Amino acid sequence: MIRSHTGSPRENHILARLSPATIDGLLHKLEFVWLTSGELLHDSGKRQEFAYFPTTSVVALMHVTEQAESTLVAMTGCEGVVGVVQVLGDDSVPLRALVQSAGRAWRIKSQDFKAAFMRDVALMEQSLAYTQLLMTQMAQLVLCNRHHRLEQQLCRWLLSSLDRIPSNEIACTQELIASLLGVRRQGVAEAAAQLQVDGVIDRSRGLITVLSRERLEQKACECYRSIKLEQDRLFTRLLPGSPTRTERRQTGESEVNPLQRSQRLEMALIGSEMAWWDMYFLVNRPLVHYSRHWHVILGFHQEDTDLVSVNWDDQLHPDDVAAREAAMNAYLRNETDLFESEHRVRHKQGHWVWFAVRGKVAQRDSSGQPLRLLGTAMDISARKQNELTMVSLVNTDYLTGTASRRHFFEVAEKEFARALRYRSSLSLLALDLDHFKGINDQYGHSGGDIVLKAAVDTVRKFLRGADIFGRTGGEEFCVLLPETDGQGASALAQRILQAVRQSPAVLELGVAHYSISIGIANLLPRMNTFESLMKSADQALYRAKGLGRDRAELAMGDSEIDAPPSPI
Repeated sequence: MIRSHTGSPRENHILARLSPATIDGLLHKLEFVWLTSGELLHDSGKRQEFAYFPTTSVVALMHVTEQAESTLVAMTGCEGVVGVVQVLGDDSVPLRALVQSAGRAWRIKSQDFKAAFMRDVALMEQSLAYTQLLMTQMAQLVLCNRHHRLEQQLCRWLLSSLDRIPSNEIACTQELIASLLGVRRQGVAEAAAQLQVDGVIDRSRGLITVLSRERLEQKACECYRSIKLEQDRLFTRLLPGSPTRTERRQTGESEVNPLQRSQRLEMALIGSEMAWWDMYFLVNRPLVHYSRHWHVILGFHQEDTDLVSVNWDDQLHPDDVAAREAAMNAYLRNETDLFESEHRVRHKQGHWVWFAVRGKVAQRDSSGQPLRLLGTAMDISARKQNELTMVSLVNTDYLTGTASRRHFFEVAEKEFARALRYRSSLSLLALDLDHFKGINDQYGHSGGDIVLKAAVDTVRKFLRGADIFGRTGGEEFCVLLPETDGQGASALAQRILQAVRQSPAVLELGVAHYSISIGIANLLPRMNTFESLMKSADQALYRAKGLGRDRAELAMGDSEIDAPPSPI
């Protein structure tokens, strides 16, 4: 049978929590699949080729004994991923993954999932949190199978299944349920018959319809609630709605007790290192209430008198205001399923705190316009710092601290385009250490490294903040000089040459005298790419080397661009 409706990967809650950029990076790796009831996704001890993100399907994770006896140890639906454990170790897992309820899913090759897990911090955090939830499920189900009656286990299984499918109908045979619970089929039939007599469910061949979820919760053991609480603690991203009557009876809470609910919600979110916010759309401007933990993250405490005077919109980083407003407007125009923004807010002590903020409409008026928006905010400053560190490692030459070759050319291309647009001066110095192979031969590679760093330190003393200094080869460097003409670049080159002659590198066994050659090129009307400027500087450098080294040569106008290099 052909099914044209694939749905969206964001119907899976783990994928829904990822940023649009991360999802876009995964889309070409994800493949839509329809899972059929009873389908074996992978067997215990076998290599797993794919990881699965269910959306409307439910997958049972089962332990199977040598005597072919089985029991359910965990269940995965739209809240998680089948195959998450494999990214933490070996490709094989001692569990069988069997499709319990047919439906949609998205799958990704195991090696691609593992690569994305190692590359993307958000995916790693969500996957590790879901692994923790799986461990909670497994521990709770061991307790449940040993100490609770079969009817309670069946109610727990039914509730867990309902949480993962988009209806109150569960398509599953009694034989499969018995296999999942590790009991006799006759026992399942008797427990299901009693639930039908009590008006909790209705049964037909291969289909169970839940008539009263409230009564089902009353009959279930505490294992279902324990697992559900852990799931909410680990994965809460939006404020939940009002508690059900059953929940109020279980907790002893009155019909209207907003303060108690707010305090309990605050404690749950603090356990997840998150704060919450509540926005009302008024006539003049939105009114936003922020939870206490939001203020604590930003350095404010109960005794702070400054707290009431803070306008958090005024505390946003100026560079982030436009992006946050664009994300909010896109969500309110129904262009996105969720309001998501990552932006900085000023801490009481003056530094910036990065927040990942998410929200969703909780109340609309009769015409469908939003009246109230609820959401959460998580401090992601540590993650952002790690990202900046990784960018710095990629963009910086590990030995000299100058820009890496790739980063230098990226920045230089942009600066070249700016100079063309505004018709401003631009010059380039191409530097090369003379006879560097001899230095390595005499002092070893460690000595050569010291000479390289000494040369960089000497050159850097003469550069401005706007100048771009990069390592483009083993002993080759370039300096891009914005707003500098050929005369200014030549004067700088002569100062650098003089300083290098007077500043030998200090080694353990003495000092190493060295010299450099410099080629100078400035932007000419004929040049339309940075490559042409680079070529002109290189050819001037070849001339400096051909004329005896330890000198600077200026490119010879337009003819220099196409001239063959001088012999060294």
